[in-house]
Amino acid sequence: MRRAGLLLAWLAALAAAHAGDFMVENLRIVRTPEGVFLEGQIVYPAWDDPLELQVVATDRGEGVLEVREGGVWRVVPTVLIPYGVTNFGAATPLRIRLTGGPYRSGEEVPVTFLFPAGALMTARAVVERRPSRAPWVSALAVGLGLLVYAGLRTRRRAGSG
Repeated sequence: MRRAGLLLAWLAALAAAHAGDFMVENLRIVRTPEGVFLEGQIVYPAWDDPLELQVVATDRGEGVLEVREGGVWRVVPTVLIPYGVTNFGAATPLRIRLTGGPYRSGEEVPVTFLFPAGALMTARAVVERRPSRAPWVSALAVGLGLLVYAGLRTRRRAGSG
């Protein structure tokens, strides 16, 4: 029992030591036709030890780490985080597919990142709001409205002359 306590204290010290060295920023959850993904950035300074992302989880389940290799998505157990800024999202070479759900528009979801030696970081991600309709639908509606209006004006002029 005492060893377990010492091990936990050691892991907590390592987590605290790493916690100030990197940041997870600009988190949001996006829904795409391929699934639900976490998007954001990991900022990691060059003077620290190599860093691997091992687990990402929400209150609804563990995420799936995927990397794009040769145009194909491959599930991986860990991802090496390079120094500097690493963007991740549905359209980047690294993506985190979220499981569980549902994820409702505007909701804040707690997200936990697990790095080596027990370094944990918890942040909140907002589920992006879905637009009420695609932009081309709005443009089409405006275009059709203008055509109808122009047709009515032409009819009135032809009828009054």
